[in-house]
Amino acid sequence: MKKILVDTNFLAIPFEYGVDLPTELQRIVHGPIALVIPSGTMEELRTLAGRGGRKAAGARFVLQNMGLLESKFDVEIARSTGKVDNWIIKFAKENPVSVATNDAPLRRRLLALGVPVIVMKGKSKLEFV
Repeated sequence: MKKILVDTNFLAIPFEYGVDLPTELQRIVHGPIALVIPSGTMEELRTLAGRGGRKAAGARFVLQNMGLLESKFDVEIARSTGKVDNWIIKFAKENPVSVATNDAPLRRRLLALGVPVIVMKGKSKLEFV
């Protein structure tokens, strides 16, 4: 089973761009997929959802649609501590995972470590970089 660690901005792709994450992930990852979501990401989504504006609407959308991801993939909420990006780096160094993110600085750090990274390309599809 391929483990994919996802960050907050990646989970918001369906809201922001209308991309079907389950279909796109299955297109680029052949075989069963398990999503790993840091608990800090879930906390960030809940905090954002309580506010106003577009980011808040995106967070509410993600939280309301978690059931879709859970129906398509094994989903694990991993207990994270500290800054989520730093935790993602540490987790990726210690575990055989790919990381799904659109955060450019995080992506650069992961690629420098040799961690496979999934990003959105062309506002319509996902791919490994």
